[in-house]
Amino acid sequence: MHIVALLTTLILLFYISKNRSNIIAVIAQYRYAFGHTEQGLKMYKIASKIGKMKLEHRIRYAYLTLKEGDIDEANKLFNLIGMDKLKPEERAKLKESHALVAWKRGEIADAIEMLEYVHNHYVSTTTYGSLGYMYIHSGNLNRALEYNLEGYEYNKENDIIVDNLAYTYLRLGDYENAERYYKELLGMDPKFPEGYYEYGRYLIENKGKREEGIELLKKALNSRFSFLSMITRRDILDYLEECGEDISKLV
Repeated sequence: MHIVALLTTLILLFYISKNRSNIIAVIAQYRYAFGHTEQGLKMYKIASKIGKMKLEHRIRYAYLTLKEGDIDEANKLFNLIGMDKLKPEERAKLKESHALVAWKRGEIADAIEMLEYVHNHYVSTTTYGSLGYMYIHSGNLNRALEYNLEGYEYNKENDIIVDNLAYTYLRLGDYENAERYYKELLGMDPKFPEGYYEYGRYLIENKGKREEGIELLKKALNSRFSFLSMITRRDILDYLEECGEDISKLV
């Protein structure tokens, strides 16, 4: 029995030693998810220095670094991953997140090129959400509509895809369809601010429904913001102020 226990302990210690970086990365992911942002990123950095971290953890570390606003460090981490010998699908998964660096740098054409590469290698809800928005942002609204309708057919339960479709119709001036999809989006109780902000402005500026629009704008303020949000709290506060609202208690 003592020999079995000793062997079990040795095997466990060997496993922990061999997978130390991945174990730390999993803990880091949970710490970050529960709001311990700084601690989570520090643990990811430790795991990265140890080395031999799984690809999924390395990409997530780079993505979260970008999400917290450190573009240069995130770009460095993505580029280091890109130097590895990756399978086509793995490279596509890398580009799916790395494209966000290009977008944040204002290199929208590069972001679209990277995401189109991703879409050509594997289809996912995340890609439809990111590329669908990039087409809108680039001003290619006809392509945006085509792609976002395709995304809606792929996953109509995803709130980002529904928001992209609603916003595309809004930008095209097709207000009937824009309203239809914004109402569908609000029924999904999205946690991001963009939909509330876009639809709130539409109700105020196009429908004269000031009270309803202001309510949505205030709801947008209570959403989750990050460096990757399409709008900022300041954008919303400035617009509320333009509408004559007292924002002193909202700041």
